[in-house]
Amino acid sequence: MQNKITNNPKFQVRQPEEYIDIDDLDDIDEYAEMMPPSKTPNISSSGDASSTARSVTKGPMNLYFPQKSTQKGGGIDETKKILREHTVSAFAIWMYDVGLPFNCVNHKSFDKFIETVGQHGLGMKPPTFHEVRVTRLKKEVEKVEKIVDEYKVQWTKFGCSIMMDKWTARNGKIIINILVNSPIGSVFLGFVDASNESTDSTKMYKLFESTIERIGLENVVQIVTDNASENVKAGSMMMGAYPHIYWTPCAAHCINLMCGDIFKVKPYASAFKKAIRIHSYISQRQLLF
Repeated sequence: MQNKITNNPKFQVRQPEEYIDIDDLDDIDEYAEMMPPSKTPNISSSGDASSTARSVTKGPMNLYFPQKSTQKGGGIDETKKILREHTVSAFAIWMYDVGLPFNCVNHKSFDKFIETVGQHGLGMKPPTFHEVRVTRLKKEVEKVEKIVDEYKVQWTKFGCSIMMDKWTARNGKIIINILVNSPIGSVFLGFVDASNESTDSTKMYKLFESTIERIGLENVVQIVTDNASENVKAGSMMMGAYPHIYWTPCAAHCINLMCGDIFKVKPYASAFKKAIRIHSYISQRQLLF
């Protein structure tokens, strides 16, 4: 056998086993008997040429690399399930401690938060009080100001409408929200706390005036408010001072007042009360379709 190996040119320079010609399998069988048992390739005598070639391509280098397991199991999925259970539990306890509303998990920003935390991986340090109160808050304010600047360009180009909505909060405070609407959309400009002072026509006119000066006299087309008597009078004063700006009553408030007067009539009063009960019942329960 040694003489045969020496005299055969095919075995003088040993080639990698994956390049051995399958036509010389008879010579390989004899040569394989001289190799150690752990390195002997398994050649099936009943297999075809392709299966034999696949068997001999596995050389000694395979012994140094872990083989991929073909066994399917739920080990990784089970571990992820346990880790998620601990994470959700910790987050829920934090929600209950600080009193966060349950619908906060439905916000898109919450999905982004979970995604970024997962991308960071292990060892992430929680934000500090200074970061959320000062550092990050300043940066987010700068982002909002840039967005408002983009809207201001539209105000200058197409004009805008000032919308004021007065409402009473659950704690009894009277809040006046100020929004600016343009073809690009609406922007929340700010609010006024009118709890400790009366909102008569003079004070409402001053609020109109200060808002117009803030946005720009040439940019304002109209001011929209509800139909309260003080707003009607303040709107007349405003149109006298600024003839090119109109005061417009809120259409939704007009419809609300009309419906209120209709349902005060006896034939509709009882039906209106029943409708309120039905609406409350439906809105307070989750319907499954």
